[in-house]
This record gives sequence, structure tokens and C-alpha cells, in this order.
Amino acid sequence: MAAAKDLSAAGLSVVALEARDRIGGRIYTIHDPSLPVPVELGAEFVHGKSPELFEIIKESHLPFSEVTERHWHFENGELSKSYDFWSKVDQLMEHMKSVPVDCSFKSYLDSLPDDVETKRAKAVAMLYVEGFHAARIDRIGVHGLIKANEAAEQIDGDQSFRLLKGYAGVCDWLHQQAESRGAIFQLNTVVTELKWERDRVEAICGSHQSTARFKARRALITLPLGVLQAADGQPGAVRFSPELPREKREAVHALEMGQVVRVVLHFKYRFWEGLDMPGTGDEEDLSQLGFIHYAEAPVPTWWTMLPEKAPVLVGWMGGPAAEQFSSRDQDSIIAGAIESLMRIFGVTKEYLRGRLRASFMHNWQADQFTRGGYGYVPVNALNAQIALSRPVDNTLFFAGEATSVGHIGTVHGAIQSGARAAKEVMSAEVIGRALTP
Repeated sequence: MAAAKDLSAAGLSVVALEARDRIGGRIYTIHDPSLPVPVELGAEFVHGKSPELFEIIKESHLPFSEVTERHWHFENGELSKSYDFWSKVDQLMEHMKSVPVDCSFKSYLDSLPDDVETKRAKAVAMLYVEGFHAARIDRIGVHGLIKANEAAEQIDGDQSFRLLKGYAGVCDWLHQQAESRGAIFQLNTVVTELKWERDRVEAICGSHQSTARFKARRALITLPLGVLQAADGQPGAVRFSPELPREKREAVHALEMGQVVRVVLHFKYRFWEGLDMPGTGDEEDLSQLGFIHYAEAPVPTWWTMLPEKAPVLVGWMGGPAAEQFSSRDQDSIIAGAIESLMRIFGVTKEYLRGRLRASFMHNWQADQFTRGGYGYVPVNALNAQIALSRPVDNTLFFAGEATSVGHIGTVHGAIQSGARAAKEVMSAEVIGRALTP
């Protein structure tokens, strides 16, 4: 949508083909009048202050609030305030910059001492990388993590924000801007094959009851990495005819799609405020509970809506935790969420079920139009991101969070990539017109 906005503003004819019945992709906001806050089943947090994203927020007058950084962490069945040793984790990440040869994050952790404090830092760092980056620590490379950390530092990535009316507001604004300049959005239009040759493409699509074809001089491909990796015949797969060049295919498969499942539980009231949790002590006020991590629970990470006082808890599974739920149905996933809260709060299933008003979830790895949460960079794969982003014969162009070096896995990375690809398309158009007799 970011690319469609820029391309249509430049006077080009733009048709955006969307497989779903809605815009937004991995931004998926539900507005339920019975709920006090929007339900985010996809992107929720604005990470840092990227100029591209904050310009949209400013232009569209979207209200936002800063997210609390109060992180609590379970150790040996009791709650400890993990922010007491975040400095140790920061030191661990800082020391990672000195690693000369790329290796997996697991190998890096294994190379560190095993004193008590370092062990604690390693445990939290592992939970962070698996959760935040949705990655397997034996696959994600330290050089990719270093690049992500450096990119985050440039935009004050230690701060996070939440859009109070929902992330869909960003999509709505981009959509409106593009349509006002003539862009056309075709929903329920599943691209099954993309035929191409230099300066000519044809998208063969299936809709609910018919087949459609769209022709153009150039195509901008923003398919999620998981869809690009899908083999012919798998749900959501897109065939390229002829197939993409070898360099492009190798880049697609060199990167990794992290797995994500998230659960949103709406309760009748903020029941946790009245509980006495092991390890909190009398001085702690559970009304200020922000993030809570319990590595051994089926759903290991939870957070509240602070600073909004909503009776909502969000459960997050990333990486290996999400992979364990890949084939489970919604009832099974919700049951795993309830089991996790039983462990965290020391209450019974009946206690939680009796206070539960509504539940929502989305299994992104089971979504055929995404096939995962977002990308991450394995060992020695930084160059694959660059290769994936390069145009093919000034005809096929590529964007999406997986192509954004340093900002992989983020909304602002996707927006940046869309702006970059739009410039590439416009440059190709100028060259093409100059060469036309």
C-alpha cells in the first residue's frame, strides 16, 4: 500500500491484487463494539520512531500512547522483576558485536561463561530472541541480530508505542491516499501464476467464482517470505513462469520465516489486580503489570494494555513455542493459553473460564496467504536480503519486511521497502520510455 500510494501519486496506473477480503495483510485489527480496545491479531506495537511510520501517524492524526517497559520474569516458579537485570542482557547483546565470524545465536550463548548472572542473562536473552524475533536460536545469525540492534538504536527502538484506535488506521490512510490518486484495489483476488518477460507481466488470478488476468509492464511483488518459499501445489503458492533467476530463488530460501501465534483474551474485569503472586512482595501493585514471561508455559509471553486499563491479556508465541501449535485448532490453542495463565497466576481453570468474556486468536503459520509471522536472518544470510530486494530485468520488483535490511520483521521496514521499490519502478519507467522509439 505504501508503494501504491507513491506510484499512483507519480501518475502511474496501479492495480493492487489482494488475496484476502480485507486490506492490511499482517496488520489485522478487529473492532468489536463490546470491547473497550481494538483487538490486534497481527502487528500491535510501533517499535521506535521511524520517520516513515510516524509521518503516517502524524498525517492521519492517529492517537497513540507509549507502552510500558515493565517486564517480569518467572524463575523457579516465582516472579522476579526481569528489568533488574536487563542491563546484563544489554551487555550480552553489546558483547555480541565483537563476534568476527557469523554464527548462530545459540553458538554465541554457548561460548559465554556459566556463572549465575550470565546464566540468567542468557535465559532472558534466549526468550527475547525466540519471542521478539520469532526465531530459532540455532538458526538466527548474530550478524543479522547486530544489524537489527543497530537499526533499532537509530530510531530509539527501546521505546514502543500502541495506536489507540488500532494499527488498521495506518492501512486505512495508505489505502485512502492511494485510491484518491487512482489506484485500484482488487480484493478476494488470489494470484496463482505470474507470467513474465522483460517489460511485460501477466497475473493469473482466481476469485470466488471466476478467473481473472491482469497485464502490466511491471509487477511489484510483496508476497510474504513464507508464500515465496511455498512449493507448487501448496496452499497460497504462486508460480512464476518462467521461474525466478537462480540468485533470487537462493535468496528466498536462504532466509527464514519465523512462526507466530497470538491469543487475545477479554475478561469481565482486571482480575489479576486482586491476586497475590509468588515473588511480587507487598510493595508491588499488579494494576501496573505490563509484560510477563514464563518460559515453561505453553504460551510463554503475556502483556496487558497499559497504560490503558482494559481487562485484556494478550498471549504471544514466537519461534519454537509457536511451532508446537502449528497443527492445533483454535480450541486447543485457547486451552493452552488458559493453562499458561493458570501457572502464571496460580488460579484454577474454572476461575479463569468464569471471568473470560471473549477470546480471539490467529495462527499465522496456518494462514495460507502468509505462512508464518515475519522473517529473520539465519547465519551468513545478510546478503540474501539484498539479493531478494533486487529487481529482475527491470520488470519484477520486490518489497516487504523480509527485504528491509536491519528492519526485517517490522511494519516500518515494510513501509520503507515499499517506498524504495516504488522509486525503482519509477526509474524503470523513465528508462523504458527513453528507450521506446
